[in-house]
This record gives sequence, structure tokens and C-alpha cells, in this order.
Amino acid sequence: MRIFFLMLLGLVLRAGYTQDFGRLYGDSVTITLAEPLRWVAVPKGTVASPEAFTAAEPRGLQPYTASTVLPTSDGQDVWATFSLPATETLQTWFIRLPGQTLVKASLFSPGPRGDWLVQAAGEAIAPADWSLRTRVPSFELQTRTDRVQTYYLRFENRRAFTGRPMLLSPIEYVDGASRVGVVIGLMWGMFSVLAMLSLAAFALARNRVFLWLGAVVVTLMFTQLVLIGYGGWRMWPGSAHLNQVMGWVSSALSLAAGAWFCAQASYARSGHPRIYRLLAVVAAGSLLMAGLMAIDRDLIARDLRNLWLALATLAILGSLVWMSLRGQAWNLLLLLGTAPIALAALARLSYNAGWVQNIEAAQVAGVLSAMFGLLWIFLVLAWRSRAALFSSHRGTALATYDPASGLMLPRVVENRLAQMLLRARRKRSECGLLMLSWLDQAPSPDELSDHKRSTALSRIGEILRRAARDMDTVVRCDENLFLMLIEGPVNREAVSEVATKILADCIRLSEKLDDPNAFNLHIAIWHDTPRKQTNPQVLGSLKTCLRRMASGPKRYVQFVDAAGGTASMPPEDSIRREDLLAKINAIESSHPALNDQQRSRLHGAGSGKAVL
Repeated sequence: MRIFFLMLLGLVLRAGYTQDFGRLYGDSVTITLAEPLRWVAVPKGTVASPEAFTAAEPRGLQPYTASTVLPTSDGQDVWATFSLPATETLQTWFIRLPGQTLVKASLFSPGPRGDWLVQAAGEAIAPADWSLRTRVPSFELQTRTDRVQTYYLRFENRRAFTGRPMLLSPIEYVDGASRVGVVIGLMWGMFSVLAMLSLAAFALARNRVFLWLGAVVVTLMFTQLVLIGYGGWRMWPGSAHLNQVMGWVSSALSLAAGAWFCAQASYARSGHPRIYRLLAVVAAGSLLMAGLMAIDRDLIARDLRNLWLALATLAILGSLVWMSLRGQAWNLLLLLGTAPIALAALARLSYNAGWVQNIEAAQVAGVLSAMFGLLWIFLVLAWRSRAALFSSHRGTALATYDPASGLMLPRVVENRLAQMLLRARRKRSECGLLMLSWLDQAPSPDELSDHKRSTALSRIGEILRRAARDMDTVVRCDENLFLMLIEGPVNREAVSEVATKILADCIRLSEKLDDPNAFNLHIAIWHDTPRKQTNPQVLGSLKTCLRRMASGPKRYVQFVDAAGGTASMPPEDSIRREDLLAKINAIESSHPALNDQQRSRLHGAGSGKAVL
């Protein structure tokens, strides 16, 4: 679709290709200039307006080519001029200068009264005062229908300007802005998720290294946002000072956080004290430079700033390499994550050097490279901290869970049952409890039998955990007694389904182990909307039901309200119970061992079918 519109625009504009201005894409359309782009260097302050060029024939103008480097410096400016041809209809074009660190660029165009209209942008001007609110200096051009339109550009910078100006159509200009939005959204999302993961890992493992990793993530995200122009565009649009210094401040803070993180994560303090002191000096020096730069950018010369950033980066990477070669392979894993982060800093350099023609592509590459490195470091730290994580939670797990079955200990019942009944009472919803008695099992002094019992207990724990939902609680109350708290709202049929599933899983496991008496269970069910019932009353009714079932039950699953006899119930409950009876009878009929055992317990008194 983009190519179609560009081709259509090219036909309308009678597009041609020029070697003066750069292009955003290989198939970008452009306009044939009436006068090619030419430039000349002049001493700073000697030329204030294009009048000096229009009053007489300008001398020393040189053609601008793809290899041209504009020799701007503290002592001289560069002026450039070009002309757009006359067109049948008014056409709008845009010039984009690929230098966010450009001090100032000005575009002069003839005004309607013989004066000069000026558009200006650059880091010396507050972003809110730019002629166009964009990330990089950009200017709007317009052709005329009656004559050739001549424009003049003035470049002011402290060093040579290597970026090539681009002449963009309106479609390409909007397309570039939309891509920047994608880059910013990608950055916010990915870096924010990684920062939250670092905080969560610190909360779980109680390891401060994750905090320092979070600091690296935040500072690096802020640095990337500044580099792509989001800071001046959104955060401080009215401040020229912050627009000039925040790029240096954020870079220095990122280096400080990175150096201190490497010092803490690499065990350099105990294994390599000198390297630890070196990294501490790098962190302190970077913090000092960030503070000085925030006060006044001119306190430190630009060459010294670049030298410090380069040396600090090499010191961090070199320290990790040295410690890796000295036998700490752990630091090699950190180095593999630090290298992409260092490459992310080269994204802007790759664009300024001409290796990448599309600034959005360079920015996306920098963001993805930094994100990959940070994600790798996070995974490495998580892998290393897994043992510490397990150890820190071992005490809590042993105080809460039964090691044999994997279920919770009885001490949690009192609090959780009271809370469940209170919630159900307030919401006037139904909740349920299942109390299970493991039959024909008792601790044995025989080592082999005890091993078999431990294995069976572990299997029962697995069955109960699978049957419970995430919000339910399963507890081992005694040697052969288990309790499941089923949070409401839950209907009677759902509670019955849980009991049926447990019974069916136990029967299948008994058949698999070829031991029909291994997993015989009595299940007592309490289901109601709590009114004034207390914990002892509910648990007491369940235990009473299990005792009556043990003395001669007519079935293996029993509701509390039917333990002593048939209770009155609404017609719809009778239908549900008939469905449940059919399921349980089918299970018991399909398992001969349960059927024979039930009949032997009844001593021939009545049918072995379940009744409620």
C-alpha cells in the first residue's frame, strides 16, 4: 500500500531522482531541484542572513555529494542553498536533518514582503519552540506556481556534521512518525515488564542483585528514550538546558548503574578486590560526571566526556572478560548479556556514520539489542538464584506443608475455614467441605510396608491436589484423615463432582497398582450456606458422619444431612442426588473389590447400592 501511494505521488509530482538529498527508502520519490544543493563554510558570526548571498554572486559554493562532511565547528558555520522548481500546483516537502545533537539548524525562505522567514531547530532551542514538533530537526518546504523557490540552510555545530539531509514527501514524513510511535510503545512495554520482573525476583529471592538489575533497566530505558527524542518531545519540551544535557546525564547514570551491578553480580569483592575497586571508581566517576553535567554542560569538555564514556564501557567489559579468563565462567554469562547492551549504544553511531540510512531502523535495533541483553542477564540471575530461592522458602514450606503428602498441615484449617465461612455468610453463597478417611491403612514397623504406605500417601496427595481448584485448600488433618475446603459460590452438583472424581481416580490407581485395598476412601460432604455454624460444629458433623459410615455404611460417599437418615429436600435436589447416585453406583459396580467389600461389611443385610 505504501509503495502504491508513493508511485501515485511520484506521477503527480513528476518525480525525479537527485543525488543532493538523502532518501528514507530505496524507492522513495523526490523532486528534481531547480538548483542543486551547494554549501560554503564561513567564519562564525560573519553572515547573519542570506542577504550576503543575494546581494552579490556567492563565491566558494561547493556541490553537496553523498560523501560530503560539513566542516562546522566552534569557529565557523556552514551555509547551504538550493532551489525548488515551479510546479503547476502547490506541493509540500519536508527536510529532515539526522542529527539530534546538532546545536542549531535554520531554514531561510523568502517572505511575502521581501523579508526572510526563519524556521529553527536544534538542541540549543527548547523543543516546544522548534518549527515542527519532531524528534530530529525538520523543516517544511513549499513550491510556488509562478517562480522558482530558493531556500538557505545554516548549520551551527561544535563538530563536523556528518548527517546527510533528507528530502521527504508528506507520506514518508508521516510514515516515519508512526514508526517512532511503534518504537516508543515497544520500549515502554518491554522495559517495564523487565523492571517489574526484577522487582518480583527480588521480593521472592531477597537478592539485592535484582534491585541493581532493575536500576540498570530503568536508567537504560530512560537513556534510550532520550536518544530517540522522546525526552525533549514529551518530558521537557520547554527546557533548552535539559534538551542539551540529559543525553549525557542519562548515559552517565546508565554506566554507573551498570558498573555497580557488575561489581555486585560478579563476586569481584571477594575474588578480585582490585577489579571491584575499579568498578566502584567507574560507578562513582559516572555519578560525578552526571551531577556536573546536570549543573553545566561546559564544565567538562566534550572530548573528555566522550573519552570517559568510552573508557568506562571498556573497563566494565574488560573486567568481565578478565574475571572470565581467570576461571570464573559465571562472569562469561554476564558478559554475553552486557555485549548487546554495549552494541545498543552504537545504534546512533551506526546511523551517523552512514551504515544505516533509516534512523527508525537504527533505533529499533538499539532497543531490541538492549532488551535482549537485559533479558539474558535476568534469566542468568534467575537461574543462579534458584537454589537460594528454594532455600529461603524451605522453612516456610516445612511449616505449612506436610512433606509426605504435599498437603497443608492441620494448623491452617482454623484460620482458613473461619475465613471461608465468613465470606460465604456475607455473600450468602454456598460453600463446601470434603472430609476423607483412608481405610485399612495404618503405620507399620515393617520397612517395606512403610515405604509402600509413603508412596500411596504421596499418590493420594496428588489426586487431591488435582481435584482441588487454585482457590481451594487441601489439608492432611491426621494420619488417615484429609480435609478439602471448597470456596463458594459452588453448587451441590459441583461438590459431588469433586468427590466422584477423587473416588474414580483412586479406583483407577488401585487397578494400576493391582492392589484393590490400597486406596479405599470414605468421603463425607458438607454443603450449605453458612448461618451460625462455627468451625467445631462443621468439623464435628463431618467426623460424626465418617464414624457412622465406618460402622456400617451403605455407600462410600455421604452428605452430612443424610448421615443419620433421609433428610427432606426440594424436588430439584432429589433429581441431582439421583444423578450422583447413578454415577457412584456405576463406579462401585465397575470395581469388584469395592463391591465385594461393601457386601461383606453389610453381612448380607440389604443391597450394596448407595442411597442418600
